[in-house]
Amino acid sequence: MTRAIVVVLLLALVVVGLGVALSGRLLGDDPGTGTVVIGTNPPPPPPPPTPSPGIAEPGTTTTTTSSSSTTLSSATVASARGKVQVRRGEGEWQDVPPGAVLGPDDAVRAGRNAEATLRLGDGVEVRLSPRSELSVRELTEAVSRVRLDEGHVTAVVGTGGRTLRVQARGSDAEAESKGGTFGVVTDGKGTLAVAATTGSVRVSAAGSAVDVNAGQATTVDAGKAPSTPTAMPTSLFLKVGELAATQTNQTATTISGTTSPGAIVRVGDQVATSDARGRFALKVPLKDGRNDLAVEVVDASGRRQDQALPAVTVDRVKPPIDAAVQWGRPN
Repeated sequence: MTRAIVVVLLLALVVVGLGVALSGRLLGDDPGTGTVVIGTNPPPPPPPPTPSPGIAEPGTTTTTTSSSSTTLSSATVASARGKVQVRRGEGEWQDVPPGAVLGPDDAVRAGRNAEATLRLGDGVEVRLSPRSELSVRELTEAVSRVRLDEGHVTAVVGTGGRTLRVQARGSDAEAESKGGTFGVVTDGKGTLAVAATTGSVRVSAAGSAVDVNAGQATTVDAGKAPSTPTAMPTSLFLKVGELAATQTNQTATTISGTTSPGAIVRVGDQVATSDARGRFALKVPLKDGRNDLAVEVVDASGRRQDQALPAVTVDRVKPPIDAAVQWGRPN
């Protein structure tokens, strides 16, 4: 009897042990420790160590992505002489002090006898000549791009790896340089000229491109490819033809002449660009009375020349007519 009781107790202990083991596997015990965890999941493994910057894990390849094409640079007005103004986007023109910061779509203009120098990142300067206007189009760590709306600029690009691109209003032409000094002049109607003083500049338009080296210049007519670069003249040439009349009853006169190819010619508010042979002609409005006229010329290298013309007097009053008529013969 006693032996039977012992056997029954042993069997009960075996059954209980098997049940505990089975329940431990179902509920998630920790193997090897004998600890039973009820109602919880096992803890997540620790995260892998983060590699130090610039050090790749064995057997892996590290790829570095440059953000230079998206990081905005800045343009500042480094100096200004005379009446220099800025326009923010589509806003109004306002006087701008030196040190003003410019962004894309901002515009700067220099009035008569005024000049301004813009800095567009390290080693890049654009000098705005009198009666000129430009717009900032793009500013990144790698590229600065401006559009010359009218007039002349001198661009200086250092050897720091930046690229400067100068466009012209009314044209798809673009002058690009990574090192050197060059000038661009345009009438804002699609005709322009580019001249290199040092280094070289690549000029593209209408699907073609030419490299303009130091001492050379090229012209671009509206909608056409750049001309073959030629040596710049040693001086700026200007010859103006004679006026048709200095006394007139007309409200306009035509002024024509020859100068360096691609140069801007101004008479008052009228602007034109000389053609590939240097010829130009402008129709200039006249006011009643005395009109003092002068021709102003600027070539791509920034050289300027002025020539005063004889004054033109407009008199539109008809001369008096003597209406006294004597009939017959006196007695």
